[in-house]
Amino acid sequence: MQFERFLLNDVLIDTQKMSVKVDGIWRPLEHKQLALIRLLIDKSPEPVSRDEIINQLWPNLVVSDNSVSQLVAQIRKTLNDTSKEPSFIKTVPRLGYQCIAIVANAPTLTERAYSPQKNIPINWLILGTFIGFIITFLALFDFNSFKSTPEIKYISRITSSPGAEAYLSFSPNGRFLAYSQIVTGQSQYDLVVHDLQTNSSHTIKSSGYSEQAPSWSEDGEWLLYYRYSPFSCEIRGLSVHNAIELWRLNRDISLLECDGAQVPQKIILNKAGQLFVNEVTQGKKEIVKYNINMEDINNFSLSEKETIVQAEDYRIRGKRIIYKQDMQWQQGIIGKDGEITNTGQVEVEDEPYFGIVDGSWLSAGSELKLHSPGQETSTLYKPYGEISEIAINGQTGLIAHTEGSAEVNLYEFSIASNTFTAVSSNSRIDTQATISGDGMQVAYVSTTSHVDPQITHVEVWLKHRFKSSPSLLTSLLKKDKPKLLIFSPNGEYLAMLSESNTLFIINTFSKIPRSVIKENQTLQNIYWSNDGKSLYFKTIEEKRSQFWKHDIASASNTLLPELEQPYTPLINKNESFDSYIDDIGMYLYEVLQGEVPLHHLSYSLDLYRPAIYKDGIYYVVRQGHQLSLFNYNIKEQSNEFVSDIGLYLYDVNVELGLSATSDGEYIIINRIENLEMDIVLHEFLTD
Repeated sequence: MQFERFLLNDVLIDTQKMSVKVDGIWRPLEHKQLALIRLLIDKSPEPVSRDEIINQLWPNLVVSDNSVSQLVAQIRKTLNDTSKEPSFIKTVPRLGYQCIAIVANAPTLTERAYSPQKNIPINWLILGTFIGFIITFLALFDFNSFKSTPEIKYISRITSSPGAEAYLSFSPNGRFLAYSQIVTGQSQYDLVVHDLQTNSSHTIKSSGYSEQAPSWSEDGEWLLYYRYSPFSCEIRGLSVHNAIELWRLNRDISLLECDGAQVPQKIILNKAGQLFVNEVTQGKKEIVKYNINMEDINNFSLSEKETIVQAEDYRIRGKRIIYKQDMQWQQGIIGKDGEITNTGQVEVEDEPYFGIVDGSWLSAGSELKLHSPGQETSTLYKPYGEISEIAINGQTGLIAHTEGSAEVNLYEFSIASNTFTAVSSNSRIDTQATISGDGMQVAYVSTTSHVDPQITHVEVWLKHRFKSSPSLLTSLLKKDKPKLLIFSPNGEYLAMLSESNTLFIINTFSKIPRSVIKENQTLQNIYWSNDGKSLYFKTIEEKRSQFWKHDIASASNTLLPELEQPYTPLINKNESFDSYIDDIGMYLYEVLQGEVPLHHLSYSLDLYRPAIYKDGIYYVVRQGHQLSLFNYNIKEQSNEFVSDIGLYLYDVNVELGLSATSDGEYIIINRIENLEMDIVLHEFLTD
């Protein structure tokens, strides 16, 4: 029996709200009243003596029998009960009190959403038929504006400390919310559990390591999490079968080693004795299943590893699963042996989560949205900043999510002086930065840190070394937001490839952009000629590659004969070339002779775009939360540590990268700073 929400006959008791619903009206419930109700239910059908009630409710205090009588009278008044004809609490002469009510779990929101209709008398059916004709007539009119919109009720923030809370997870009964917390000034996450019944938070693990991504077992008896150190990662389990105040004293166990370069994902331990985790094999993320060997209440081990499906991310609810594969979310059913039967795609633009009702989805981003089974979308909540993740409990209808912001700033790092200098304002998110070969100019894309419907454009800014502040270079529609900026060798022009795959060129003096080729999804291999007078690119027509040359002076495109298709050295390549990042990763892995594991190197290069200059490659490696800048010098065939560039605490869904001058003396670097996230709690309304 779960005591968060339950029925006593037809009365709904909510222990989180400390209230009861009698005849459709909510009434307050005192702590002593609830404690006595629980005690009587626990002992039912046996009566409970007055002495036992006093010992349980007033321990170490001298209390008269009259206090018990008054408490029972208060409960009866709240429940509309009487002593003469009791429906809830019966007085048993010379013995005490007995619970005679029928106790049951309250229906979940899912059950209420699909609850059957009550039997209706025949006279009401006749009236209903007549009303049906009227409704049919009225249906000819458009009353869409009067449709009810699903709502959630804001309850409160759970956290408000400087720093960030992330990786939210509700316990199966909805009483506890586990999360990872990092306080400003610290470099490691602690594992915290918030008790929604007592509205108190408990730090379960603060070991000096980073404890991340807590997940509950399906039976609520285990709390699983990732532990990161600078050089290792492991998945651990903590038995939580006793009181929450004792959890921090329980011994945890090591279950698996994991890849410290990867962002932690959900761990699923179901009642069928199966554990699902995300692992990396040959650079690809997979959902892997292990069988559980339960040894005792405080210990278990794993066996029989089996790969289920390739997926970058996943979420499981019961037998249902959604997983991200090749940038598209799929949905499926998990069989008894862990096999997945695909049931189609998830047609939601933002990050999808399971909704309250089967077939509905919640999504996170600039808004909290509900996507109903009928493909209708409604906004439930507009946050301060961005919503990065959601946790939902179907038993209680509670929705928890993180909301907040982070600064993504640009810095110039000087090799000679070993110093960082700020390039841009921290009020915006500045990305896709590129520095000209001579180091005199820096261009970058600037966007707002929150979604504003009145802002329909993105901006490209230009910073000159000898000018104190940047200047606006151009403004483009959001669909033409640049995903790649490339200076010409002389710094006179800037090529811009947009997210709609339109290629622009803009003169840095006249600041007037013009398109070279529009919205061509096959467009790739973009680079400048050595003299900066031409721009080369490639398209594919009828499965055949076509190489083009754009002449700056005449503003014309010329198709090159196959014999004139140019060779492109690595220093001229960029992300518009197929396998650009993978090629750099394989090259570094070979020349470093495995000094950094390939999967670790691949992840780091995907996280931070590397920069190639004439004598080598600058790249970033993530070790635990620490980000370190390295330089592989091709001429000297040496790998050098350059500098620590900050911490990577959470995926803020922003592209990060490096850009270097031709001689490698200056580097432009993105840094994530001042990460601030709080947890907000809502309740889903069904009425």
